[in-house]
Amino acid sequence: MKHFEWDDLRVFLAIFRGRSVRAAARLIKVSHSTVSRRLQAMEDQLGCKLFIRQPEGFILTEIGEAMVERAERIESEILSMQREVFGRNTSLSGPIRISAIPHIVQNLLIPCVAEFTALYPDIDIQINASYEIANLSRHDADVAIRIQKTPDDHLIGHRIPDIASAVYATPDYIETHRFTGAEPTGHWVGWISNNKEMAKWHNETPFSNCRVKHCIYEPSAHLQAVKAGLGCSILFCFIGDKEPSLVRLPGQTKLKSSPCWILTHPDLLTTERVRVFVRFLRESIYKRELELNGNPTEY
Repeated sequence: MKHFEWDDLRVFLAIFRGRSVRAAARLIKVSHSTVSRRLQAMEDQLGCKLFIRQPEGFILTEIGEAMVERAERIESEILSMQREVFGRNTSLSGPIRISAIPHIVQNLLIPCVAEFTALYPDIDIQINASYEIANLSRHDADVAIRIQKTPDDHLIGHRIPDIASAVYATPDYIETHRFTGAEPTGHWVGWISNNKEMAKWHNETPFSNCRVKHCIYEPSAHLQAVKAGLGCSILFCFIGDKEPSLVRLPGQTKLKSSPCWILTHPDLLTTERVRVFVRFLRESIYKRELELNGNPTEY
């Protein structure tokens, strides 16, 4: 009789999601040779292929397609059981894994974590600063801070202040360039190389005719580029307003405001350290509400 252990299905799902052996190995934190060996053993046991190796990555066969839904259902049950069992720990010690975009981690989360750690030194904070959306149902993280309209239906959402953004540049750059009209001389420092996506952002400003001249994805380097006078950019106000070398471009009558949430999985409601951290984080962030809202009373 053919049978699989949970680790076999975990390897199968990692290959399905990563579309390569190396990506799967990174996802489940084992060597790529281990992934290859486990996949070969599964396929030998079944007597058929689960994946077709294509130049663009691993593609599921018909048998592989039939396994995905069941494997994910088993994964969901196991992770739910793990969260329920381990979540009964009421001690204020152990790890908390947090996921947020780099801008929020660098400029908002780290100061809160420093204060929290001073109060609860036995709690180990692990932060993933990434644009990837952590899957809380798969236990990729315990807590996520996300900019989105509403929380996902299957998650617990804790609303925090809206985050405002505006267009910033150096005073010298503003003085020597035009940003409106048919042929403006000012340029954008872009966040991404996707021109259509960038155009959506820029069209929401009065400076949509400016073209993108540079694209810098990493937040710290992007900010340095704007400060160096390479162009103007859309920045979160709680970042741009703190920079003495930057000012908001004149002519912005309304700030773009984005709703923000702290998200957790319902299975972690019984985990005391997560509950304490989320409560502390929410209270700390609300202390900076005016700053996050773009200090509207000052403009």
